Amino acid sequence: MKPLIISILFAATSAAHPVAFEGAYQLMFGTAGEVQNLEFYQSYSAQAAWGLHAMRFEDDEDEIFTGIQHNWLLKRWNLPSAQANVYTGLGAGLAGEVGNGALPAAIGFFRADYETRRIYTAFDAKWVESDDVSRGVFSVAAGIAPYKAEFDQLNTWLILQLEHVTGMEDNLEIIPKVRFFKAAVFP
Repeated sequence: MKPLIISILFAATSAAHPVAFEGAYQLMFGTAGEVQNLEFYQSYSAQAAWGLHAMRFEDDEDEIFTGIQHNWLLKRWNLPSAQANVYTGLGAGLAGEVGNGALPAAIGFFRADYETRRIYTAFDAKWVESDDVSRGVFSVAAGIAPYKAEFDQLNTWLILQLEHVTGMEDNLEIIPKVRFFKAAVFP
Protein backbone atom coordinates (compact mmCIF):
# COMPACT_ATOMS: atom_id res chain seq x y z
CA MET A 1 0.00 0.00 0.00
CA LYS A 2 1.37 3.39 -0.96
CA PRO A 3 1.90 5.91 1.85
CA LEU A 4 -0.86 8.42 2.47
CA ILE A 5 -0.25 11.94 3.73
CA ILE A 6 -3.28 13.69 5.22
CA SER A 7 -3.18 17.22 6.59
CA ILE A 8 -6.17 17.96 8.77
CA LEU A 9 -6.38 21.69 9.23
CA PHE A 10 -8.80 23.06 11.75
CA ALA A 11 -8.99 26.34 9.84
CA ALA A 12 -6.78 26.74 6.82
CA THR A 13 -6.50 26.79 3.08
CA SER A 14 -3.37 24.69 2.71
CA ALA A 15 -0.45 23.64 4.86
CA ALA A 16 0.98 20.38 3.60
CA HIS A 17 3.51 20.18 0.81
CA PRO A 18 1.98 20.15 -2.71
CA VAL A 19 4.72 17.69 -3.81
CA ALA A 20 5.93 14.92 -1.49
CA PHE A 21 8.04 11.82 -2.07
CA GLU A 22 7.41 9.54 -5.05
CA GLY A 23 4.23 7.50 -4.63
CA ALA A 24 2.80 9.71 -1.87
CA TYR A 25 -0.73 11.08 -1.77
CA GLN A 26 -1.54 14.49 -0.28
CA LEU A 27 -5.00 15.53 0.93
CA MET A 28 -5.40 19.13 2.06
CA PHE A 29 -8.67 20.71 3.04
CA GLY A 30 -9.89 23.55 5.16
CA THR A 31 -11.94 26.66 5.50
CA ALA A 32 -11.09 30.23 6.44
CA GLY A 33 -13.87 32.78 6.61
CA GLU A 34 -15.75 32.54 3.34
CA VAL A 35 -13.16 30.42 1.47
CA GLN A 36 -13.19 26.63 1.33
CA ASN A 37 -10.34 24.66 -0.24
CA LEU A 38 -9.93 20.99 -1.17
CA GLU A 39 -6.81 19.55 -2.83
CA PHE A 40 -5.86 15.94 -3.57
CA TYR A 41 -2.52 15.17 -5.25
CA GLN A 42 -0.43 12.13 -6.13
CA SER A 43 3.33 12.64 -6.35
CA TYR A 44 4.60 10.59 -9.26
CA SER A 45 8.17 11.71 -8.52
CA ALA A 46 9.93 13.63 -5.77
CA GLN A 47 9.69 16.77 -7.96
CA ALA A 48 6.13 16.63 -9.39
CA ALA A 49 2.54 15.82 -8.51
CA TRP A 50 -0.83 16.03 -10.22
CA GLY A 51 -4.36 15.98 -8.88
CA LEU A 52 -7.64 17.74 -8.24
CA HIS A 53 -8.25 21.18 -6.76
CA ALA A 54 -11.54 22.81 -5.75
CA MET A 55 -12.14 26.22 -4.15
CA ARG A 56 -15.33 28.00 -3.10
CA PHE A 57 -15.57 31.73 -2.41
CA GLU A 58 -18.76 32.48 -0.44
CA ASP A 59 -19.61 36.16 -0.64
CA ASP A 60 -22.14 38.14 -2.71
CA GLU A 61 -21.36 36.08 -5.84
CA ASP A 62 -20.73 32.61 -4.23
CA GLU A 63 -18.13 31.43 -6.77
CA ILE A 64 -16.53 28.02 -7.24
CA PHE A 65 -13.51 26.60 -9.09
CA THR A 66 -12.93 22.89 -9.82
CA GLY A 67 -10.16 21.47 -11.95
CA ILE A 68 -6.97 19.48 -12.36
CA GLN A 69 -3.60 20.82 -11.31
CA HIS A 70 0.07 19.97 -11.82
CA ASN A 71 2.59 20.94 -9.13
CA TRP A 72 6.38 21.19 -9.31
CA LEU A 73 9.03 21.33 -6.64
CA LEU A 74 11.36 24.02 -8.00
CA LYS A 75 14.01 23.77 -5.28
CA ARG A 76 14.49 21.95 -1.97
CA TRP A 77 17.22 22.70 0.54
CA ASN A 78 17.88 19.87 3.00
CA LEU A 79 19.91 21.61 5.66
CA PRO A 80 21.46 19.92 8.72
CA SER A 81 18.54 20.90 10.97
CA ALA A 82 16.00 22.47 8.58
CA GLN A 83 14.29 22.16 5.22
CA ALA A 84 13.19 24.86 2.77
CA ASN A 85 11.11 24.43 -0.39
CA VAL A 86 9.88 26.46 -3.36
CA TYR A 87 6.89 25.17 -5.36
CA THR A 88 4.74 26.30 -8.26
CA GLY A 89 1.71 24.85 -9.98
CA LEU A 90 -0.72 25.38 -12.84
CA GLY A 91 -4.14 23.97 -13.50
CA ALA A 92 -7.24 24.17 -15.65
CA GLY A 93 -10.90 23.64 -14.91
CA LEU A 94 -14.22 25.41 -14.65
CA ALA A 95 -15.23 28.41 -12.54
CA GLY A 96 -18.31 30.52 -12.11
CA GLU A 97 -21.14 31.58 -9.84
CA VAL A 98 -22.90 28.68 -8.16
CA GLY A 99 -26.14 27.97 -10.08
CA ASN A 100 -25.18 30.08 -13.11
CA GLY A 101 -22.98 27.64 -15.01
CA ALA A 102 -19.22 27.64 -15.29
CA LEU A 103 -16.66 28.78 -17.83
CA PRO A 104 -13.13 27.55 -18.58
CA ALA A 105 -10.73 28.72 -15.88
CA ALA A 106 -7.07 28.60 -14.90
CA ILE A 107 -5.38 28.37 -11.51
CA GLY A 108 -1.78 29.05 -10.58
CA PHE A 109 0.15 29.11 -7.34
CA PHE A 110 3.53 29.83 -5.80
CA ARG A 111 4.64 28.58 -2.38
CA ALA A 112 7.82 28.96 -0.33
CA ASP A 113 8.32 27.42 3.11
CA TYR A 114 11.02 26.91 5.72
CA GLU A 115 10.78 24.66 8.74
CA THR A 116 12.83 23.09 11.48
CA ARG A 117 11.66 20.70 14.16
CA ARG A 118 10.63 23.78 16.21
CA ILE A 119 9.83 26.57 13.66
CA TYR A 120 7.43 26.69 10.69
CA THR A 121 7.05 29.50 8.12
CA ALA A 122 5.30 29.66 4.75
CA PHE A 123 4.17 32.08 2.04
CA ASP A 124 1.41 31.11 -0.43
CA ALA A 125 -0.10 32.88 -3.43
CA LYS A 126 -2.92 31.36 -5.53
CA TRP A 127 -4.85 32.88 -8.39
CA VAL A 128 -8.08 31.64 -10.04
CA GLU A 129 -9.05 33.32 -13.32
CA SER A 130 -11.97 32.94 -15.75
CA ASP A 131 -14.33 35.34 -17.53
CA ASP A 132 -16.57 35.31 -14.41
CA VAL A 133 -14.15 34.65 -11.55
CA SER A 134 -10.96 36.50 -10.64
CA ARG A 135 -9.67 35.72 -7.13
CA GLY A 136 -6.29 35.81 -5.50
CA VAL A 137 -5.54 34.15 -2.16
CA PHE A 138 -2.36 35.34 -0.44
CA SER A 139 -1.12 34.12 2.94
CA VAL A 140 1.85 34.14 5.30
CA ALA A 141 2.14 31.72 8.20
CA ALA A 142 4.44 31.26 11.17
CA GLY A 143 4.37 28.69 13.90
CA ILE A 144 6.18 26.87 16.64
CA ALA A 145 6.31 23.30 17.86
CA PRO A 146 5.46 23.17 21.58
CA TYR A 147 7.85 20.23 21.95
CA LYS A 148 10.72 18.79 19.91
CA ALA A 149 9.96 15.32 18.54
CA GLU A 150 11.85 12.84 16.38
CA PHE A 151 10.72 12.10 12.79
CA ASP A 152 9.00 8.84 13.81
CA GLN A 153 7.16 10.53 16.73
CA LEU A 154 4.07 12.74 16.54
CA ASN A 155 5.20 16.28 15.64
CA THR A 156 2.83 19.20 16.26
CA TRP A 157 3.00 22.84 15.17
CA LEU A 158 0.79 25.67 16.40
CA ILE A 159 0.51 28.08 13.48
CA LEU A 160 -0.92 31.55 12.98
CA GLN A 161 -1.75 32.48 9.37
CA LEU A 162 -2.67 35.86 7.89
CA GLU A 163 -4.70 35.56 4.69
CA HIS A 164 -6.03 38.05 2.16
CA VAL A 165 -8.51 37.13 -0.59
CA THR A 166 -9.02 39.65 -3.38
CA GLY A 167 -12.61 40.75 -3.92
CA MET A 168 -13.84 39.68 -0.47
CA GLU A 169 -15.43 42.11 1.99
CA ASP A 170 -13.08 41.26 4.85
CA ASN A 171 -9.60 42.13 3.64
CA LEU A 172 -7.59 40.09 6.15
CA GLU A 173 -8.29 36.85 8.02
CA ILE A 174 -6.28 35.74 11.04
CA ILE A 175 -6.35 31.94 11.10
CA PRO A 176 -5.08 29.70 13.91
CA LYS A 177 -4.01 26.23 12.71
CA VAL A 178 -2.67 23.01 14.12
CA ARG A 179 -0.42 20.84 11.93
CA PHE A 180 0.46 17.22 12.75
CA PHE A 181 3.22 15.12 11.24
CA LYS A 182 4.52 11.63 11.98
CA ALA A 183 7.06 9.88 9.76
CA ALA A 184 5.37 9.59 6.34
CA VAL A 185 1.85 10.20 7.67
CA PHE A 186 -0.06 13.24 8.86
CA PRO A 187 -2.59 11.67 11.28
